[in-house]
Amino acid sequence: MDKLLFLSAMALLCGLTKSYGQVNLSDMEPTTTDSLVKSRIRFFSPGKGGENRVWDFSKKLKSKESSQIMFMKDSTGVLSITEPGRINYYRTTTDSLILISNESPLEKRNYTENKFSKLFPLEYGDSIIMPFRCEGMYCGNHHFREAGTTKVKVDATGSIVLAENDTVRNVLRVHTIDSYSICMDLDSAALDTAKLTQVIDERYEWYLESSEYPFIEDVTSTTYYNMDIVGTTKYAYCNLPENQTADYVTQEEESDDEEEQEGFSDGGLQTADIIHYQVETQGKNIIITYDLDEDATIQTIVANHMGMLCQSRQWTQPAGLGYSKQIDCTSLRSGMYILYINVNGKVYSEKMPL
Repeated sequence: MDKLLFLSAMALLCGLTKSYGQVNLSDMEPTTTDSLVKSRIRFFSPGKGGENRVWDFSKKLKSKESSQIMFMKDSTGVLSITEPGRINYYRTTTDSLILISNESPLEKRNYTENKFSKLFPLEYGDSIIMPFRCEGMYCGNHHFREAGTTKVKVDATGSIVLAENDTVRNVLRVHTIDSYSICMDLDSAALDTAKLTQVIDERYEWYLESSEYPFIEDVTSTTYYNMDIVGTTKYAYCNLPENQTADYVTQEEESDDEEEQEGFSDGGLQTADIIHYQVETQGKNIIITYDLDEDATIQTIVANHMGMLCQSRQWTQPAGLGYSKQIDCTSLRSGMYILYINVNGKVYSEKMPL
């Protein structure tokens, strides 16, 4: 039977084991510190899941900006992870990390429902869906509340190619979906009638079996207001011990035609549509008919107006015409929902009455 695996989209930054170094949270003594270098790299399509995958990052580890991430454990056992503009605070146990709060110059959050960051060990196929909730303060005097769900699955195993003749094996990939709403009013009556901001975050993280941080992270974040899409941001990071960064993360040139031809996209860069689709409902079933210009990994999510994750599916499909996919929503209450479609990292959304 699969063990329950508690993770969150706020999962910690990464490290490597043995020859690549390691920051071990559970073994850190009180008042000790450690660090990693976080380098922003070009966003890339994470590809399909499964076993024995090979991810070639040798041409992706180029960066124009890097920052140092500091880890500190205080005398009470609380772990703080500090990066430019944000501090996350965790409570540690022998086998897990629990996010308890975070803060930035503009906002503070306290989690009123524990948000588990990680429970070791990672094992392929483990998955769980769980709720989370926090209350916070924005600009010192504006209350807000976030509530939603996290779905986590260890969806792939394989090897990472860092450079020619340099491959890291026994890698596990974790796919996390956070779907939640934000309300700038703590009054419970107002929460039912307010026009909420919804957020859907997809995060892919690559870990070594015995590491406690992801080595590579790849994130797509889409924001909605009153269920209408506002925008999508995409980013990716490589996280290495400081003495290993120069070996693998190189300075990105101003123009990099080779990478652009390979289909990498950064935060605001628009990429061509490779899917041409139509959506209709038949009762409480959503029917997507589509053509694909290229092979694709497709993720669909159905979320309600409160930002709660209701349905999610992922599949891969070769280029072709006349495809159809049905999403069964018969178990959902009547109302308006967000249909989120991610095709090789490009996001599409529809407002769906069911």
